[in-house]
Amino acid sequence: MLRVRNLSNALVKRPIRPLYAQTQATPYAAYLDPSLRNADGSFRAPVSSDTNPVARSADAFLIQGGLCPGTVMLKGASEGLVVATGANSALQPFGLLANFVGGTLDDIGDENYIGCWRGPDSVFELLAPAYNDTGLASAVAAAGPGTPVKLYAGTDGRLTSTSAGSDVVVAHLIDRPSNTRIIVDLKV
Repeated sequence: MLRVRNLSNALVKRPIRPLYAQTQATPYAAYLDPSLRNADGSFRAPVSSDTNPVARSADAFLIQGGLCPGTVMLKGASEGLVVATGANSALQPFGLLANFVGGTLDDIGDENYIGCWRGPDSVFELLAPAYNDTGLASAVAAAGPGTPVKLYAGTDGRLTSTSAGSDVVVAHLIDRPSNTRIIVDLKV
């Protein structure tokens, strides 16, 4: 449930929804890497100049100042989770963020505990803008009917059809009913 602090956010939807996850997916209990907190304990968004715990080439995608559910997460060196960069093929994607973190839609407040959806062959619906739709329609058309489109962690942490230097497939696109909704088969 969203912790709505502003009436204008009362109708905001969580952009990740498990469709087939009862036995296939696990909402893994994890925590944010300490690098995503400021000295006062407030959320610090990952920016392109970050080198710790992973080097980034782009700012993380944010909604209303915080991380969006559906963001691809990596397990950092400290066992905490960090936003995927897409450019570091040495790190294995861990799963998809289940919570809003930071900003006006924050689910966790000053706690560091988050949920991360994991589980090969689980199926999720993602609502825009939790994924990068740029080039997705052309990738679907190029693949042809019945051919899965591979989705990777983008440089901003969202799923994308363009490999940004990482060859690790995070999910396969099952369906793209519109440019505001996709259905994916998780592979991590």
